[in-house]
This record gives sequence, C-alpha cells and structure tokens, in this order.
Amino acid sequence: MQEPGAGTFAKLLRQLICQEVIKLDDTVLVQFAGSFDEVVCEEVGLTHCTFANIAPDTHSTGHGSAVKFDAHRMPQSARSFDHVIGHSGLHHCSRPHEALHEMYRLARKTVIFVENQDSLMMRAATRLGVVKWHELPAVIDGGYTSGGVDGTGVPNFVYRWTRREVRKAIASFDPAYDVPIQFHVEWNLGTERVASELLQRKLRLSDQQTRRAFGWAYSVLNKTVARQGNIFAAVIRKDLATLHPWMSSPTEMKVH
Repeated sequence: MQEPGAGTFAKLLRQLICQEVIKLDDTVLVQFAGSFDEVVCEEVGLTHCTFANIAPDTHSTGHGSAVKFDAHRMPQSARSFDHVIGHSGLHHCSRPHEALHEMYRLARKTVIFVENQDSLMMRAATRLGVVKWHELPAVIDGGYTSGGVDGTGVPNFVYRWTRREVRKAIASFDPAYDVPIQFHVEWNLGTERVASELLQRKLRLSDQQTRRAFGWAYSVLNKTVARQGNIFAAVIRKDLATLHPWMSSPTEMKVH
C-alpha cells in the first residue's frame, strides 16, 4: 500500500532538482527508507544516497546502502550529508522532534520531510473517525512485529505537524541563525485507507466510483482549502541561513 504523500515526495524532489537546490551528485541521507524511497531516488536521478531505517531486518535492494539506525541518535558526525530527507517516518518515532533534530544536525544544505498536517479540518476528520490517531495497518503489514513506533510491533501515534511547530523547533535547534523554511501542503488521504473504506461502505460505491469521487474531492479541496490539507512537506534551507544581528554585534545582546 503506497502512503499518501508519496507523489508529493517525488514531485518535491524533482522541483528542488530543477531549481538546483539539490544536485544529482550531492550526498543524500534518506531517513526512514524502504524500497519505495530507493525507487523514488533512482527515478529522480540522485546518485549518492545512503538509506537508513528504524525498522528491524532492514536491507538494501541494491541501489544504496540501507541499514538500521536509532533515528533519535544517529552515529554520523554533524553535517555529514548535503541533504537529509524523509518520507512518512517521523510519525513512527517515539520522539519526533528529537529525530527531526538529528536530520537537521546531519545536513549541510537542506532537510526535507513529508508528513501529516495538524489542521482544523484534519482534527475534525479524526474526531469523526475518518482518519485515526494510531496507525494499525503498518503493524498488520509487518506481521505484528514491526511497522509501529520505533519500528516495533506497537502501533504508533500519528504525530501531525504545523508550520509554527516546525519553525519553533528549528529556532530551538539552531538559535544563532534565521533559517528559511518552505512549506508545501495538499490533500491526499489515499484510496486504500479508512476514509475511502468509510465512503465506500456508507455510499455503497465500487472501487472505480470511489477513486473518481476522491479525485473530484481532491481537486476541489486543493483549489479551495489546500492550506488545510493532510499532506505536509517542509524544506528547511540551512544553506540560506543567516546569522541573527545580535550574534555578530555583542552590543545587541545586552538585556533590556
């Protein structure tokens, strides 16, 4: 089952490559990586990727070097990679902010992640049971031994992000610098998830009718209330960071 946001991940990487933010021969750490991530990186043309995962029995499919790490305490030294990217992995971490900090620490140029957004409409959808607070399907797919929090068989809480939360976290990680962050938000709940199943059951729709209904709904939502969307991507531009004025001028640091 392909995760919602998969298309966003590939599209975002292609945009950044076209803008020359990412060069094809840059070094890239792909955190929380699986076979999907390896395929995407190969398709967009990235040639120097290191694949890491938090799941047990992680293995490489041949495109890169995939190994298991603790995402909260990575062994590599700071600024080891040009870019650190992750798709749908932070919400599997028991300490997502700590895992994001490690991604930031290891990157020289950018940190890119795709997750779920904590918006008003998503909170309403959660209360209605259209989407869930905890992620059971990944654990079922993992034979009840993996796919959950920190790669275990315990279903993880689906941690959702806001723009403000990311900005505050980065400002805390690196307080000497003003670090630009770009956000991309859209709607895509996936046609094989709870929302789709609920729609099919209540309205007695076929798979084809459900796909059409969701396609139409996404088109409308992304044209009208895209900012409330469930898919949330952040591009953290360490390469464009500027030193705060008070860091270069000691007089500015006086307490008033």
